[in-house]
Amino acid sequence: MGRYRAATALWCGVMTPPSVEEVKRILGPDPLISDWIDVQHTDMTGFARVTHDEDWIHTDPVRARAAGFDGTIAFGFWTLSLLTQFLRDALEAEYPADADLGLNYGLDRVRFLAPVPVGGRVRGHITVTEVREKKPGRLLVSIHCEVEIEDHESLAMVADWLILLVYHE
Repeated sequence: MGRYRAATALWCGVMTPPSVEEVKRILGPDPLISDWIDVQHTDMTGFARVTHDEDWIHTDPVRARAAGFDGTIAFGFWTLSLLTQFLRDALEAEYPADADLGLNYGLDRVRFLAPVPVGGRVRGHITVTEVREKKPGRLLVSIHCEVEIEDHESLAMVADWLILLVYHE
């Protein structure tokens, strides 16, 4: 049982939403770390198909090698789209702090720092930086995310992500 699951027992079953302080305590100050995700060629071709972005650097290993890469690299937006999975995996829950739902509220900052090689693995490091009440039953959570590439010194990506947690009384 992860840190998150043990902490939610503090208020599970209570009919009112948790306070800002309770959510901060549940999520904790330390980074949450997800499991590794394999970066597969089929993921890149599928992502290219659904986003209508057939860029060869992500889909054609021969051409990517001819351009000086070791092979194809992951789409930056594919890497960004993993943030939800990284968070759910690290929390061992669908939504943080047993919210009824979590809404993607946006991103304040995203930087792609290093190419992610297809065939490699990535994982997320997630740190809650702020929790504030937007209105009763709605908590805005600011999260700093770092995506690590296995066996690489440089991070793949950093992002500051906002999630709106919704609680119903």
